[in-house]
Amino acid sequence: MPTKKKVTRKAAGKASKAKAVSGKCGGWKAWLDMMPPGPPTLHVVGKCVFPTHGYKVTLKKAVPQGINPAILLLQKVVKPPTGPVIQTPETVNVSFTLKTKTKYTHVTILPDGTTVKVQIVT
Repeated sequence: MPTKKKVTRKAAGKASKAKAVSGKCGGWKAWLDMMPPGPPTLHVVGKCVFPTHGYKVTLKKAVPQGINPAILLLQKVVKPPTGPVIQTPETVNVSFTLKTKTKYTHVTILPDGTTVKVQIVT
């Protein structure tokens, strides 16, 4: 006779929280603005949808970077809401800007593993 796994409230709460924290992100776009007067600036934008209001999303350079210097690795950081929240879905705009001399060809968003091609604006 198979045994049932007992799940405590605390463990169940953590599992549902972890699922909600990741949200669903997409619509990523990246472009390198090389228009004068400079310096070249990389822009990355996207949107994340969460089940409730109050989530904050930021992108920062991953450390360490990968082996291909033409691909920028960005780490997505999600901060859950604190205190009472509105119980309706919310779309959060995400953006990242970097002044750089590197001519990136692609940007990869971690931990999702989504890679987008960088458009060059001249």
